[in-house]
Amino acid sequence: MIALTHTRTISTEVTELLEDISFPQKVHWLPDTYARVSTGLFYPPHRLAEKVLDPTLIQLLRDTPSKKTAFILAAGNAHFAGVPANPRNSRLSYQYKPLPLTLTQVYASRVAQACGASDHIVTDSTACASSLKALMDVQTLLNFYGFTRVVVLSVEDAVSNLVLEFFGETKACLTAKREAEEGILPSAFDAKNGSFHVGQGAVFAVFESGEGLSLSGFKPLAKLVGAYTASEPCTNALGQLDSGLGFVKAAQGAIEVAGISANNIRIVKTHGTGTASNNVSERNALSQILPDGFVATSYKPVIGHTMGASGLLETALLVDSLREGTMPAIKNRTEDDRVFLSEPLPTPEGLVLSLAAGMGNVYSAAVLSVGA
Repeated sequence: MIALTHTRTISTEVTELLEDISFPQKVHWLPDTYARVSTGLFYPPHRLAEKVLDPTLIQLLRDTPSKKTAFILAAGNAHFAGVPANPRNSRLSYQYKPLPLTLTQVYASRVAQACGASDHIVTDSTACASSLKALMDVQTLLNFYGFTRVVVLSVEDAVSNLVLEFFGETKACLTAKREAEEGILPSAFDAKNGSFHVGQGAVFAVFESGEGLSLSGFKPLAKLVGAYTASEPCTNALGQLDSGLGFVKAAQGAIEVAGISANNIRIVKTHGTGTASNNVSERNALSQILPDGFVATSYKPVIGHTMGASGLLETALLVDSLREGTMPAIKNRTEDDRVFLSEPLPTPEGLVLSLAAGMGNVYSAAVLSVGA
């Protein structure tokens, strides 16, 4: 048994229009993370991480027994400091100084040591699947290598001109021009609205084995039943097959690892970017994975696409919501098919399937049981 015992998340539903960039667009961001970045000594991802690194929880982890503890830093951008591609006259402008502190593994080590996790410290970068892919590593470490606790930090600052220009040029995200000309809002699996705004986000999560729980006395928020990551043959590394093969392989792998029937799953947290490609691919995949029915949501219309952090961040938000009694709807959805929800529901019975996908043909899935 693997228990999720603690989570801390940061994201924002508020958007702000950035006009001084190549493709003006709204973003979900926390402007204070850019304070004093012009010196080159402070980086937005570090500031974002600080918002979930709760000192009280970190001290609790240091003070609570664990036989063997691992730490994983999952970020879609392999270089934690990001890419300095912002024009000097932009609000996003900051200098880039390749200090050792900005290296992903060095930063991971600093946080891990603070948490008392010195037995195994690694970083993981698998694009937008990074944080959910980390759950496959959590599962492996706790089930097969004698670890009793795994701490995961995932943080992504995608609010850079490089990222915003790429998604704007490819028409994946909603630019101000698209919103004005097409009259659409962020959503997913909808005939009228779709696509996303880019967002900042971070999540800090603690997982314990059964033995770990007996040592720590922590109480489970949810249980990780199975996790798996897969790929698909695809000539376009930036897209997804219409058949949904990658999602199917990841989900079926997680279900097999969990040793359950797909019929036990009733709740789905989709990748749900709202792009035309993802709408088709994920919808087709879910019809194959869960032919007997399900209800699904997406968080990206609410908090934006937080890239590498999105999978686990959105899963943590869903766990909180389900525990409070609500299955959230998909914001701005105009259709009502009672599957991809346009209205919230009381928490349904059944297991949760969480999905994520990343550029480069990588797909991750996790099955969870929410509750004590």
